[in-house]
Amino acid sequence: MCGIAGQLGREPGDFAARVGPRLAHRGPDDAGVWQDAETCLVHRRLAILDLSPLGHQPMASPCGRWQLVFNGEIYNHVELRHRLEAEGQHFRGSGDTEVLLAWLIRWGRDGLAALRGMFAFCLYDSRERSALLARDPHGIKPLYLRSGPEGSLAFASELRALLAAEANRPHLDRQSLARYLATGSVSEPATLVQGVQRLPSGHAASWHRGELSVYPWGALPESLDGASRDTGMTAAEAVALTRSALEDSVAAHMVSDVPVGLFLSAGLDSASLLALAPRGLHTFTIGFEAAGAGGFDESGPADRIASHFGAHHTPLNLSADQVRQWLPAFLASQDQPSIDGYNTWCVARLATEHGLKVALSGLGGDELFGGYPSFQMVPKLCRWRRRIGPAGPPAAWILHRLPQGRRARLQRITGLLEAPASLGQAYGCFRGLFSPNEIERLLAHWGLSTSAGTPATGEAGGAEAPGGREGVAWLEGTRYLRNQLLPDSDVMAMAAGLELRLPLVDAQLQRRLAPIPAALRLAHGKQLLADSLPELPGWFLNRPKQGFRFPFQLWLDDPASPLALRLPSTPRGIDLAPWYRRWSLMVLQHWLEVHLGVSLSAAPHP
Repeated sequence: MCGIAGQLGREPGDFAARVGPRLAHRGPDDAGVWQDAETCLVHRRLAILDLSPLGHQPMASPCGRWQLVFNGEIYNHVELRHRLEAEGQHFRGSGDTEVLLAWLIRWGRDGLAALRGMFAFCLYDSRERSALLARDPHGIKPLYLRSGPEGSLAFASELRALLAAEANRPHLDRQSLARYLATGSVSEPATLVQGVQRLPSGHAASWHRGELSVYPWGALPESLDGASRDTGMTAAEAVALTRSALEDSVAAHMVSDVPVGLFLSAGLDSASLLALAPRGLHTFTIGFEAAGAGGFDESGPADRIASHFGAHHTPLNLSADQVRQWLPAFLASQDQPSIDGYNTWCVARLATEHGLKVALSGLGGDELFGGYPSFQMVPKLCRWRRRIGPAGPPAAWILHRLPQGRRARLQRITGLLEAPASLGQAYGCFRGLFSPNEIERLLAHWGLSTSAGTPATGEAGGAEAPGGREGVAWLEGTRYLRNQLLPDSDVMAMAAGLELRLPLVDAQLQRRLAPIPAALRLAHGKQLLADSLPELPGWFLNRPKQGFRFPFQLWLDDPASPLALRLPSTPRGIDLAPWYRRWSLMVLQHWLEVHLGVSLSAAPHP
């Protein structure tokens, strides 16, 4: 796990001096720079595998022709090493970077499918003046791209680092701002900055003397047709397959030359990892001291399940005063604004304070096994909208004019009525932040209206989701997980210098589970996952699903312990009672002011 950056096809200048310090938190163990007349590669290292200097990057091939900067982990590097050694390849160290370098030189982009892990890298060929860049299928590791003059290309693990490379202040992408207001995050490949894109998940890029080509390489089963598969598999066969696949994924993600911990909630996903991992793991949980926060506090059950499996458990009990004290540091850690991420920032800080560099997380289990309320509610919303049919827009017109039409939930329902019936639109209504009408009003109020019009609440572009629960799984994986949870988890864990590993967000696991019919894999209550873990005690499995949440509504509404939030100006009638709306606007305003010099204030009347 590291931070990488580079500039191709342009004189290095002070690129390394500008960008390197912005990535220091991602790799406190080592730093390296390689450059020639028109190339600069920068690396910051968090040493996890092969802690010796042999893991230093940028890493050169023995002949000196190729240079590699790599962020992430290749979990099957031992297997790939053996295959290369059988062909006569010799290695000096024991880490995965040296294996990845040799593997890419041997196979190029045709070798990407053999990689199991989370990764973003750039392999540079100094003789051909060309480069291969790629991201893992889920996009766990980020990679931002910015095209420069005369075909040059700059890249970095974080947007903020890439912005530091140029002296000129960047410009706001207003379409991406509208998308943020719709969902609470910025959808890839876009960013809030004009001219900066993310290399999409499961994509690679070839750069050769100023020409850039981007192409997909790592499609996941849920991103293909998503159709329900009737394989004739029985429930018992599905349980056996799931158990085997989970054991394999957890074992792969435990490979490390340093101790591995676990972020533990009272939920099924992280408890499943605890049950499958070696005993004696160090686990970490967040609890809350706020009065009335009992519905949020999972520290009691988490402590009990940790004790059941012999874990060394450390809780962190947060108060509103502590949250307020940490808020500036959290905001300074955001690479792009998001309504999520604070929980990861807090627990990652706790883990590193106890000497850990690596931790597992149960992120991805709800998407994989159908755990969110969206799996019930989104299909219902879609059926309801279809029954209303052509009467939807007239009904929306009436709702807009009712006094209670200002309420947040009703605004989103109005947006659903105005749009054609689809699962994607129903999903946008369920997970949405502001409705299309509210987004238009907010942008107009700030003088930031988009020339092309505001996108609808559903994701702009892309294929329509398949139907039913499997369609919801596709939407949760390609929208919520990809655009919000994974970016937030990466940047907030790395803000503390911690590598976060996600055994339930694993391409090989997902492909192994793909033959299981949706009716079994996505059964209510994540029944398939529960049946695959007989080690979990009955008292734990029979607890009602709670979900991990911070008590922000309590904190924001309590005059006695206010968080230091400064809301931007908003037009009259925008419902800001829900905490997530206030929080999203606060973090957005802070980020725009710091990085783009944009203030969300009322535009002067013409």
